[in-house]
This record gives sequence, structure tokens and C-alpha cells, in this order.
Amino acid sequence: MRPPPKERWFANLVLVSASVASAGAGLLALGTARSFQVGMARQSLLVGGPFCLGAGFLACLRLPLPRRVTLAMTLISLVAAAYIAETYLRELPFLRLRLAARRFGIPFDARNQFEVVRDLRKIGTDVYPVTFPAWQGLPSQEAAVLPLGGISSVTTVFCNEMGQYVVYRSDEHGFHNPQGIWSSGRCELGVLGDSFTQGACVPTEQNFVELLRRDYPATLNLGMVGNGPLLMLAGLKEYLTQLRPGIVLWVYTEGNDLTFDLNREKRFTRLTDYLLPDHRQGLLARQSECDALLRGLMDREYTFREADTMRMSAPGRFWRLWSLRQALGLQVGETTLDSSRVDLQLFRQILDEARQTTRGWGGKLYFVYLPAEARYHEEKYRREYDWARRQVLSIVEDLQLPLIDLHLPISRHPDIPELYAHRGGHFSPAGNRLVAETMIEALRSSASQ
Repeated sequence: MRPPPKERWFANLVLVSASVASAGAGLLALGTARSFQVGMARQSLLVGGPFCLGAGFLACLRLPLPRRVTLAMTLISLVAAAYIAETYLRELPFLRLRLAARRFGIPFDARNQFEVVRDLRKIGTDVYPVTFPAWQGLPSQEAAVLPLGGISSVTTVFCNEMGQYVVYRSDEHGFHNPQGIWSSGRCELGVLGDSFTQGACVPTEQNFVELLRRDYPATLNLGMVGNGPLLMLAGLKEYLTQLRPGIVLWVYTEGNDLTFDLNREKRFTRLTDYLLPDHRQGLLARQSECDALLRGLMDREYTFREADTMRMSAPGRFWRLWSLRQALGLQVGETTLDSSRVDLQLFRQILDEARQTTRGWGGKLYFVYLPAEARYHEEKYRREYDWARRQVLSIVEDLQLPLIDLHLPISRHPDIPELYAHRGGHFSPAGNRLVAETMIEALRSSASQ
């Protein structure tokens, strides 16, 4: 008796589709692995695994029909379960935001960043999403200039981790500072760092750099989202060498500076050139070029996003199970600290160049250690970060840089989650206060010695 044709076609179609989907996942992983320069062992697993799985599905076509049907039904059930989990995980950040908004007593704004920009533009505001060199500037290799700040003197929509978006007017060079600070000619304290330094995601008056201004009014914030060590060195050389503050705070973020950020930045000669003592772009005099480049990039992205919103399309991340893969640790980018991929020699070279440059104008460079939030609730992260911390602090000690270590006051806090907006987020107002108070105390103690 011949097998029912419908059952045979159903089983074969599911198995062939699963094989094609597996091969597609392998090709996608291969392209992404090359972009992120993933190590060979992880690349073999995440690229070779899907291809082997696809070959296995094709081999299953030789199974007896009842087994093929059972396998096909199992695959459909697993795929359905995976997309249900993906739907939940995609909504999880919004649930965290809603809970954070309730915790801080703030009305929850459910709009995304581009919807906020769109609504402000409707009332005639010159407004842009926050722009930053790590993602907008570096990929524009054909551009004549690499911006290190955002678009100057515009309303800037930043981020939302507590219920409402942080919206501020950028300064004359696109940073998160009061207007007029550059023309004042005074700068007693310069702060270099990433999104934590820029002020994510608390109201401007509550971020730790703004709190520092109470004791050091002439403070310049050069923090930008995504900045790593080379971008921070570039900011120091382009801007602080001209303003010559007596104190420079190098705010090191444990969670990404030494791994993801540095490994990405060192691929760009535009950044490694800043290791040369006299390299500059002359950005103080080229803000109009920076603005033109960034406005063009963001206008094109805005147009694309606006059209995408109108189509109400589900982005490809959903179909690629991006959130589920992140949760399972199956994303292509590295998720653990691999000592073979941590370029400690380059990190030391960057810090030494920053120290020598600061000394050149008579300033003093302080190293501020911001611990990763994950170290306080994940044992596996703690072990990894402890290893990297020992290496970093050894370099800091060897270079004789004064250290402001936030790990100790944070670890001793009776309610560590209170210091963050939510799990995986930036500092809350309480966390920013603790950082600012620790910095001020350390600077006062240093001044009295």
C-alpha cells in the first residue's frame, strides 16, 4: 500500500524547508562573524552547526514515512514555541520600562525614539535622534571628517529607561553640555566616557557629570554612546588639548570598553592614528562639516524608518529570532571575555598616550573604574570581569594614574538594584549621585595631599 501523498508531501516539505532555513542561518552567521571578527572556535560552532543541522534534515528524508511525519510535526511545534518565546522576549524590555516608570513615579512614554522625533518635528522643532561616532561616523569611511560629537545646537532625543525620554539641546560641538561652555574659554575638568558619561538615561540635571558641575562649574562632558578607549583618546586630543583642563576623568566602563569597543575601534586607522603624538583632525574648526555629514546620515535613516513605520512591517530581527538567540547566548558576537582577544598592550598604549598628552599641558589624568552591573547578579560574569579588572588595574598602577574605583562603593551599597534604572540598564538618579559623590570625594582628597 502506497503512503498517502499528502502526508509524504507534508513531511518532505517541512524537512526540506528546515534544511534551507538552517543553511540560511549558517550563511547569515558567517557574514555576521566576519563583521565582528569572531574567533574561529565560536565561528565554527555558530556557522558550522546550522549547516550540519541542514544536512541532517536532508538525511532524514530517507526515514520511514511515519517517522518523517512525527519529526515534521515536532519541528513545527518547536518553531512555533520559539516564535512565542521571541514575542515574549521582544516585549520584555517594554515591561521593564513600564515597571521602572512605575517605580520612579513617571508617566510611561511608549513611543520609540523616532516617533518622538517625528512628533517634535510636526511642531517645527529642529530635532534629531542622538548621533554618535561609534555607529554613525566610523562606517562613513569615504567622508573627509570623522565626527566625535553629535549634531551641534539641536534638540536631541536620547534614551528612555525610566519612563520618559531624555531630551536636551546639544552644545556647540554636539555634546551634552550647557550652551556657551565652549565660548567661555574656561575648563577646569574634562570628562571622557561612553553613554554612562553622556547621561543615559536620566534627566540632564541628575546625571553625574551635571552633579560634578556643582563643585566644578567649568566641567566639559565629552561622553558619547558607544565610545571606547580609542574614541576617548581622540576626544581628548581634539578638544581637551585646546581647552587644557587641570583635571581629566577617564571613565572606563567595565562591561564593554576592553572587549567589544576596543576590538571594533582598532580596525579603523582613523582612530589608531590618534596614537601618533601630533595627530589631529582640527575638529574645533570643522563643526559645520561634522554637522553636514551627521544630518545627511540621520535624515536618510529617518526617512527609511518613517517609511518602515508606515508599512507596519516586522523587522527582520523577529524572523531571525534575535532576542531568543541573545537570551540563549547564541548571538554571533562574543558574549564572554576571551583573554586571547583582549588587547591589553593596545589598551596600555592608549592610556599612556592619554597620560602623556594630559601631562603635556600640565593637567592630571584620573582613571575612573565603572563596574558592569551584571557582575553583581551573575556569577559567570563576575569571574570574567574579575580577571579583566586585575589586568586593567595593573596597567593603571604601572602607569601611576590616580584611581577612582566605583566598584567598592557600589558593592557595599545595601540595595544595588536601586542604583540602576533596571536590570541591564544605566544608572538611576541614586546611582548617578553615588558616582558623583565618590568622584568629588576622591578629587578633594587628591587636592589636599
